[in-house]
Amino acid sequence: MKIYLFCMLFLAILTIKSTSIAVGQSIEKIVHIEDPVLQLEAVLQFPANFGKDTIALKNALDPILTLANRTNNSILKWGYYMRMADGYSIAFDRTNAVSDQYYGLAEQLLQKHNNIELEMIGYARQGYYNYVYRKVKEAFPFFLRANDLKSKIDIKKIPLVVKHYQFIANFYSYIGDHSIAVDYLQEALPFSKAASRERVDLINAIAVYLANDSLNHQAATYFNRAMAEAKLAKDSVWIGIISGNLADQAWKAGDRQKAIALVQKNIDLSMRFNERKDAMRANLNLASWYIVLKEWKLAKQYAVTSISLMEEKPYFLKYKMEASKLLSDIARGLNQKEEELKQLHVYLILKDSLEKRINDKEIQRFLWQRETERYNRTIQSAEEKRLHTKRIYQFVGLCLILVFAIVLLLINRSKAKIKMRNTLLEKDRLKLGYEKQLLDQELLILKDSLGEFTNTIKQNDTTIQQLRQEIVKVSVQNPAYMAEVSDSLNAMLQAHIMTDERWLKFKHVFDKVHPGYLTQMKQNYSKITDNDLRILALQKLDLNNSSMSELLCVSTEAIKKAKQRLKKKMELRDQEMNPH
Repeated sequence: MKIYLFCMLFLAILTIKSTSIAVGQSIEKIVHIEDPVLQLEAVLQFPANFGKDTIALKNALDPILTLANRTNNSILKWGYYMRMADGYSIAFDRTNAVSDQYYGLAEQLLQKHNNIELEMIGYARQGYYNYVYRKVKEAFPFFLRANDLKSKIDIKKIPLVVKHYQFIANFYSYIGDHSIAVDYLQEALPFSKAASRERVDLINAIAVYLANDSLNHQAATYFNRAMAEAKLAKDSVWIGIISGNLADQAWKAGDRQKAIALVQKNIDLSMRFNERKDAMRANLNLASWYIVLKEWKLAKQYAVTSISLMEEKPYFLKYKMEASKLLSDIARGLNQKEEELKQLHVYLILKDSLEKRINDKEIQRFLWQRETERYNRTIQSAEEKRLHTKRIYQFVGLCLILVFAIVLLLINRSKAKIKMRNTLLEKDRLKLGYEKQLLDQELLILKDSLGEFTNTIKQNDTTIQQLRQEIVKVSVQNPAYMAEVSDSLNAMLQAHIMTDERWLKFKHVFDKVHPGYLTQMKQNYSKITDNDLRILALQKLDLNNSSMSELLCVSTEAIKKAKQRLKKKMELRDQEMNPH
């Protein structure tokens, strides 16, 4: 045991020494780099991943701070702050106060030592830091500021141009603005090394973003260019990935044989080099094509292979849903009714989960648009204030020099104030109009959401009835299948029932779309209960008794009786109000 502990201690000492030697060698290299951009690039690539060991992080990066202080180099110090922020984000695996503090120190440093290129990259890195850890809304202002500075910087002074422009492009692609993402990547392309994985990645990403905007001809050009670059680099992984992308283009062009050959090549290379995600997507794609060709067995083979490559992570939710839908279609093609119903049920559950995520993403896009407009208004307002201040100083100077024209200048100043007041009033009017428009848009979204809810309830009601009929049909002949269908029915009913929590969420949306309806009914008919309010709300949406009974988890007869009692309460109140 002692020997084992001694060996472990010895290995730890060796690791510390080797790390120290590597750090020392890196610092020596940084000292001898004369170009400030290349020197900063070396700092920004300095080791910062020490897991949760923040002491090792500090020890590794301290030589950079020492060098920066000794040479009074603000650029190196800025790089030190960036790497410390990176290291702490890795240690915590989330956004955290320490990383935020280092980003703040970097920003304060640039206020003393103006450097517009570092200012832009600082915003891009802090925005990407928030984006990576799923704080998308918090990332908005940083990417807005970075993009605003883009036209003012010298791109040759940007350290690690490709990496930082990829950060920005990834974010813009996420919010659906692929054209801006393409612009950033195209500007970064000349700074990537020929026949390198980095360059192939850039060109392929441009092609993907163009395809997302349905610019298929341009996308095909870039895909072919990426393939040529990958072959030049002898990068088999990227050759496989791009083969899959070219397969999509060939399929859209109608060349099915070529498309299938390309995607099979993609699968072979991806599996050979353990690119499981890409292999999973390619298998799923090929399964969908074989369904079109009605090659059911081959379609099932590739769909099942795709599922075997999926993991229990949120990223795979979309692909699991697609796989269930494909298996349902295949079962229908093979006339396997039981399997079709089973896969369709799985598909509906996954679809419901995915739609919640999509809705969140749509809200983020809406918030991005609103944040962009607010930022632009702030910039415009600041510019107007700057110009106004400039005019005041000019006016004061002219007053001191041109005493004889003071009366005329005062009149002009008065006119300018009136004009400014009118402008501000007009801005306020436009602002109120814009806020009203936002409220109208929100109401429209809520109406659509409520309409979609009603349609879903009706569709689920139909599915539930079908499942019940299926139970009746097979209750004697096939008890095992009946149990499976019953499980499906019970699962759907559980997801279908309006619990108290779901009622509160539903009532919030209903009140927005039909403001005051339930409140007014409660005021007019004081004896109405909460259950009566639920009946009134569902009646307002034109749901039938069957749908209400499934939703409220009571019998149809109970719904009818509840409606009768509600009607009597209302008639009794009306009679009291109008005795004659």
